[in-house]
Amino acid sequence: WLKSLVQDSRQLNHACGRRTRKCRREAMPLIAMFMKAEMEGVERIVFPEEDSWKVDIQQSGGTEIREGVTIDPTNEEEIPNSKGTANFLIKWDGAKAPSTISMVTPSRSTPLKDKEVKDKVLHQYSEGGTMQPVGIFDCRGAEPVKWYPIGLIVETSWGRFENVDLTDPDGWMECSENGDTATVSEVQFEFRVVK
Repeated sequence: WLKSLVQDSRQLNHACGRRTRKCRREAMPLIAMFMKAEMEGVERIVFPEEDSWKVDIQQSGGTEIREGVTIDPTNEEEIPNSKGTANFLIKWDGAKAPSTISMVTPSRSTPLKDKEVKDKVLHQYSEGGTMQPVGIFDCRGAEPVKWYPIGLIVETSWGRFENVDLTDPDGWMECSENGDTATVSEVQFEFRVVK
């Protein structure tokens, strides 16, 4: 009986090697958005956790793109034929199932191991001139390819400015009554796969 138990165990391990979806939990495909900007007189740019992100998305492994979609982290859509939910669903032409995107908040149950994002403060940018992660997306079948920097909060030592739009190529600028200025310019972003 011991010999048959060992043989059954080997067959199960062999099967698990071929059928990883059934035997092991599939890893989440995480994509982080990194931002870089030149800032003068600005302490930080805040991305409110409950606010929506406007992005262009592309079908993973495909060429189809949808422009200007909104991903709302407070929205919970039920995924058809699944027990899960997502912040955003899209059904591509010819696809059997919808693709999903959700915002990720790192926690003990969803720890991040990649050194570029591990232990980083998300939803804010404070290191002018360097690439810094500001948001993380769980992407399945779709991925963000362009970001529209709107609806942000800019904090200075002399004021807080809400609903800031950083899409102007010339940048953003505010002046105080005392002549203090705050500027954000040369906004860049990129999406990177992280673990």
